[in-house]
Amino acid sequence: MAKKTQARALFLLLLSLLLFLTLLKTSEAHRGGIAVYVRGADNLAALCATREFAYVNIGFLDVFGNGQTPTLSLSTQHCNATTNGCTIITNQIRHCQRMGIKVMLSIGGIVGDYSLASKADAKNVSLYLWNNYLGGCSPNRPFGAAVLDGIDFYIKQSFEQYWDDLARYLQGFSKPGKKKKVYLSAAPGCAYPDSSLGKALKTGLFDFVWVLYYSYFDLNFSCMYLGGNNTSNLLNSWALWTKSVKARKFFLGLVVVPRPPSTEVIPGGFIPVDVLTNQRNSSPVLIEIKRDKNMASKTQAATPPLFLFLSLLFIALVLKTTAAHCGGIAIYWGQDGREGNLTALCDTGRFAYVNIAFLNVFGNGSTPSINLAGHCNPATNGCTIFSDQIRYCKKKGIKVLLSLGGAIGNYSLVSQADAKNVSLYLWNNFLGGKSSTRPLGKAKLDGIDFDIEQSSANWNYLARYLNRYNKFKKKVYLSAAPQCPYPDAHLGNALETGLFDYVWVQFYNNPSCEYLNSNTTDLLTSWANWTESVKAKLIFMGLPAAPGSGFIPANVLTSQVLPKIKKAKKYGGVMLWNKYLDDQNGYSTAILSSVV
Repeated sequence: MAKKTQARALFLLLLSLLLFLTLLKTSEAHRGGIAVYVRGADNLAALCATREFAYVNIGFLDVFGNGQTPTLSLSTQHCNATTNGCTIITNQIRHCQRMGIKVMLSIGGIVGDYSLASKADAKNVSLYLWNNYLGGCSPNRPFGAAVLDGIDFYIKQSFEQYWDDLARYLQGFSKPGKKKKVYLSAAPGCAYPDSSLGKALKTGLFDFVWVLYYSYFDLNFSCMYLGGNNTSNLLNSWALWTKSVKARKFFLGLVVVPRPPSTEVIPGGFIPVDVLTNQRNSSPVLIEIKRDKNMASKTQAATPPLFLFLSLLFIALVLKTTAAHCGGIAIYWGQDGREGNLTALCDTGRFAYVNIAFLNVFGNGSTPSINLAGHCNPATNGCTIFSDQIRYCKKKGIKVLLSLGGAIGNYSLVSQADAKNVSLYLWNNFLGGKSSTRPLGKAKLDGIDFDIEQSSANWNYLARYLNRYNKFKKKVYLSAAPQCPYPDAHLGNALETGLFDYVWVQFYNNPSCEYLNSNTTDLLTSWANWTESVKAKLIFMGLPAAPGSGFIPANVLTSQVLPKIKKAKKYGGVMLWNKYLDDQNGYSTAILSSVV
């Protein structure tokens, strides 16, 4: 019963949102900002677009440590982490970061099951956080490829058990050679020293410390604001914290709703806005704190204006940095109606790239035609049903491309002018342009894949013309699927342009360079040739997802092939043909953890 009461209190608090008013410890020129806790992110981008917040703590990872499977607990109205549903906020996190807002993962919380049983346990948890939320690699990152700015310690259960070691291990990921700093923040109660985080805070590794001047059960009674003009307890506590703890910045942690009738459990410590900001009060909390010798501002009013932020906080908020490169799996979809829809594909969490196959009629004056066998009829505009599904996948950070060509079709480029015309058609009908007859509806694909198996002329021109559209707001990604004999008979000239982002080499249907008779020599020799010779950002090993020419058993791929090809600087992962075969064989599931 107690847990339910606590959970209710936590939900109500986070629904109304928790305010942390930034009060800084260093530069005289620095202005305060607001940090906020959110439990989920239905539209994190909208929250950040208000420009009222400088820091966002997403809470909570409330199950971890002591051998447990870490569990992210967000409001179910926002996303379901257990079904990989929270990857939908990948781009929203990046949007906030582009605005200069730091987005942190908060670990702990009032309700949860977390502890650190040993120093080794702390190390394991730090590694999990690095690979799943920060700059590392994992096949099942809860927020997708977005890299959070750091970790917030909201520890309310376990007493000083190796939290200092966790801070040290996380700080280790900020050492020279790491591209991105890992910020650390902590949310101790105002009673000094904090019973859970006291030892961790002594490390001096924390960038931000938001001291909680409120309490659910009056545990911080001795240092909270208790009403009227009596601010002495709070101010004395503030002075003690700022003088005793080594941290870059200190924040006054406040609750944004007053304590309701006793039938509800909500933190005490609410400070009315006029008491917090009005310089005419006998003990104006904000102004006296800003006069602290460790603080930057003097008698300057809070920024941004608190009256503005209050109007925002009481709204029910519905709610580019990239990780150190991780390998991923690309999949071809569209050539078998039994393979399911795109939403289900993207919900598996196994695929980083989806090639919609194929636009197999185009060029030489022909009317372009898309062929998604068994999925829809483009002649009746039936393929527009996939528009929302494409958008759904993209929100999860999955790149969706249109694949041109294929083994069967009627396509060619007879001249440079023909290539230009086709590029314009692709731009207007599948990319960022406009057309009244877009085959896949209004969704804008991420780019174009060249699976050219018939003609060899003028594909270099098509690549150049498509690349020119990068001058608009959205990048047009280019990928290619050459056969493994080098150079490819159809795409050789196009690949020499150096304009391709992804090259998934087909190591099948070509005995001279595929896995054959348990022998990996020809395969690995060809791979080395491709990675050393082709100008592309990332190169993938293209394989069939079921037994056939070039098929590599999963255990062979993971033990004999991947450890070697992952050494290549341009290693991007594995491409699979195709989704239906993968469904029958479970190939991507078997190899995913080794591909990353």
